[in-house]
Amino acid sequence: MKTNGGHIFCRACHIRQLGTLPGICCKQPKAVCAMEMKALADSQTWPFQYSKAITADSGRLGWKGLRAFACNFDTARSPLCVPDDPDYLTVEINTALSANVKYQFGDRASSEVVWGPGDIWIYSNTERSKFVWDSPHSTVVFLLPFLRLKQLMMEGLDTGIRYPVMLAGIYKTDARLRSLLQLIAADMMGPETNGNVYIRSLVDATLVHLAKNYITENESIASGQEHLSLAQLEKVRKYVVDHVDMPLSVAGLAEAAGVKPFEFPRAFRTATGITPYQYVLKERIEWAEHLLRTSDLSLAEISFTVGFSSQSHFTRTFRKQKSVTPQSYRIAVS
Repeated sequence: MKTNGGHIFCRACHIRQLGTLPGICCKQPKAVCAMEMKALADSQTWPFQYSKAITADSGRLGWKGLRAFACNFDTARSPLCVPDDPDYLTVEINTALSANVKYQFGDRASSEVVWGPGDIWIYSNTERSKFVWDSPHSTVVFLLPFLRLKQLMMEGLDTGIRYPVMLAGIYKTDARLRSLLQLIAADMMGPETNGNVYIRSLVDATLVHLAKNYITENESIASGQEHLSLAQLEKVRKYVVDHVDMPLSVAGLAEAAGVKPFEFPRAFRTATGITPYQYVLKERIEWAEHLLRTSDLSLAEISFTVGFSSQSHFTRTFRKQKSVTPQSYRIAVS
């Protein structure tokens, strides 16, 4: 973005065309123009502008939730505007060269900092982020699942926080977080991988560290029925786990959370980024994965044990979520 006379000018087309289109595409006071928001509408794909492809994707290992991009930033492609994303945490580590970076979160005042090798950016997941830099540098960008962080907080991290939000900023002295990110990058981007369990453990360790050190209360969320606290989400999780082999209704989930049934779907989606139905399916499939790895039950027995009405429905859902059939998954992990 470029300011002049109190206005903010959009340069989205300039960014997208690598500087080949001169001029300013539009002008809107104190706003991001429609072209720029369209260019960066998906906060999970903006790294493609700076990385030819996804460098690492946990989907290739049989589970979704982590993506990593090796990115190169040159001055011709500055500035960068990244929308907020309630579903993912964006963490970036500088891997080569220093740069002076001017940054802004939402409508807050801008700041400037020296961004050096080993330094870590944690992006805001509730406000858009803007960056301008003065020299080339290289980084690895990680997209981590915010829902998983919430689950870990529900399952035993006593932070006292009801509505978690990231403490955005640059962090230069966190050696533990730096080591965790480097281990994830080395394993996912190297010629060989230590496999799902290793990567998942590293991701969980990273999310626990973030939860303990870089999470605060989202004061902008008023208490009331429009949002679910972590305690309410934990009640829903426990209810689903305890009744995973039975038909589950919105009314039952709402009762577990202590919310009116007609308010629950919106409140749940606001808190988790997915619908109650999607969450129930996710829990059923995760339990099915466990049984496929650890039991000799037939596919038909597993499908009914985790609450599916038929084996065919189970197989379709499993394949849709995991990109592999249950039988193929069982063979791969046996």
